[in-house]
Amino acid sequence: MSGKSLNHRYIPGLDGIRALAVLAVIAYHFNFSWARGGFLGVDIFFVLSGYLITSTILPLKGNQLTVSLKKFWIGRFRRLLPAAYVMIITSFVWAMLFHKELLHTLRGDALSSIFYSSNWWFIFHKLSYFDSFGSPSPLKNLWSLAIEEQFYVIWPLLLMIGLFVVKKQSKLAKVVFIGAICSALLMAILYQPGADPSRVYYGTDTRCFELLIGCWLALVWPMKRLSSQKLSTSHMKKLNAISFISFTIFLVSIMYVDEFQTFLYRGGMFLFCLNAAVLIACVCHPVSILGRILAWKPLCWIGSRSYGIYLWHYPVMVLGTPIHEIGNPSYWRIALQLVLIVTIAECSYRFIEMPIRKEGFWAYYRKYFVFNKKKWASLTFSRKVSTVMVPLFLLVFFTGITGVVGEGQQSSKESYPTAIKINGDGPRANPIKEQDKSTDNPSPSKEEGVDVPDIETPKPEENETNVAPQKDEAYQNILAIGDSVMIDIATSLHKVFPNITIDGKIGRQVSQAVKLAPNYASFNQSNNAIIIQLGTNGYFTNDQIDTLLAAFAHADIYLVNTRVPRSWEGKVNAALLEKSEEHENITLIDWHAAALNHPEYFAPDGVHLEKKGVEVLTNLIQQSINQ
Repeated sequence: MSGKSLNHRYIPGLDGIRALAVLAVIAYHFNFSWARGGFLGVDIFFVLSGYLITSTILPLKGNQLTVSLKKFWIGRFRRLLPAAYVMIITSFVWAMLFHKELLHTLRGDALSSIFYSSNWWFIFHKLSYFDSFGSPSPLKNLWSLAIEEQFYVIWPLLLMIGLFVVKKQSKLAKVVFIGAICSALLMAILYQPGADPSRVYYGTDTRCFELLIGCWLALVWPMKRLSSQKLSTSHMKKLNAISFISFTIFLVSIMYVDEFQTFLYRGGMFLFCLNAAVLIACVCHPVSILGRILAWKPLCWIGSRSYGIYLWHYPVMVLGTPIHEIGNPSYWRIALQLVLIVTIAECSYRFIEMPIRKEGFWAYYRKYFVFNKKKWASLTFSRKVSTVMVPLFLLVFFTGITGVVGEGQQSSKESYPTAIKINGDGPRANPIKEQDKSTDNPSPSKEEGVDVPDIETPKPEENETNVAPQKDEAYQNILAIGDSVMIDIATSLHKVFPNITIDGKIGRQVSQAVKLAPNYASFNQSNNAIIIQLGTNGYFTNDQIDTLLAAFAHADIYLVNTRVPRSWEGKVNAALLEKSEEHENITLIDWHAAALNHPEYFAPDGVHLEKKGVEVLTNLIQQSINQ
């Protein structure tokens, strides 16, 4: 993602690193099991950006920047803005035509992306990098470009001030490294195990250590001074050995690290970026064998187009994949999407990125968009098409972004409860209360909200046909704790077990249920049953699930696993299965197996339940308890 200059020699091996990084990110977004740590490809881009940008503007001697700030910023804008803006406008127009249900959130995402502030937009609107039900925003991948652009604006100023104050680059390198450590420490402090990591994942302050590590590398390992003549044979061997070790660590991390590991946010990501810096340093050196391997032409081709590939892969995937296939990829669809991604990236590289980078905005505009009726007949077909389509796309985009064009039918989340409590007639009985809701229209959002007013629930009819013989004879009381899926089935479950106590809340995590458990301590008895339906909203730590289960160790526990089209589904279900095998009093209710091939059970978001899904899940729970 950097340009060539007199102070920056082209290193083909770095294009190879770019290629592997962007391929890792794509594999992660396609939910390939062998690329659980593919999101770390973004970390590689950050370290590489910090290194190349600092190397480009860093003076060989003295403390005067080689490139003027104006020239640097214009160069960055030429490199990044045009291709990104074309992607934003095209994705938005496509959503307007074929995915109007996305416009409700896409307007804000598009505006924040245009101003390169989308990472903070996602933080303040609680949009998780690892979830968000329904189709994710096709612009969500632009959070990383927002951080880079913020870095490009601020870093040259800080570098200029640092060189003026500190004078020596060796001392400045220490200051920069300390800054990187402070950023990593902030990530470690703000991270809460078992909670959504998006604040620390998106934050410029908590991710800038990756860019700063690249800046530090440029200060201690200047690209312009690397020479094969200065290394002995022994040092060459050591450098090549270190490069392959570092490369192996990179590959192993991509395959085995996942976003739910606490260590990742408390030092692991920092160590990964240090390893990336070592890898980049080795590949940059002229004697590097790995550098020559990574200079393989197909890799260089992908690497040189990595910006366009990264830009386009996410909207193509999101807008071209049905909800029920998220997390369960269809390989023929993936193959088609990869071909489309590469084709669009090549067109972007040839007709947008490189021409504007070389000629500038004004020359590009005059060449392709100045309309002259006298020359219309002599224009090529592609030029005629672009002359007509570009203004049309812009018109549609502006009418959509301003709200002139309406959006698709949306279910207002105010229409549904954010929490539900049903208290049975057992020893702890309170009046039966429940928010009135239809199971045909489950809650469309996982965002927390204010609890709804309590409304008395109608008593079930005596001749209700779906009320099976009760296990009340075996269980004196039944408690059900869950998230929004529990809210969906609450009415149905209450009809089957009139004596049940239900506590459900949208967005509930296992960590929150742990704090809730003491309120229901009286249910921890051998003649009681506990239904736990959690994991829809994210993974949990082993200690958290153990603590929750220990709170009901004397009761019979029924764990409902999850069917959620997100990356944590498999990890959540594996953990729940493990707990059911460890304890005799725990039974696993396999909702995942029952629902996997039945998209008709789910609302458009692929998570919350339609009437048929409510019936099936209720029956599964009923059968397990009545066995």
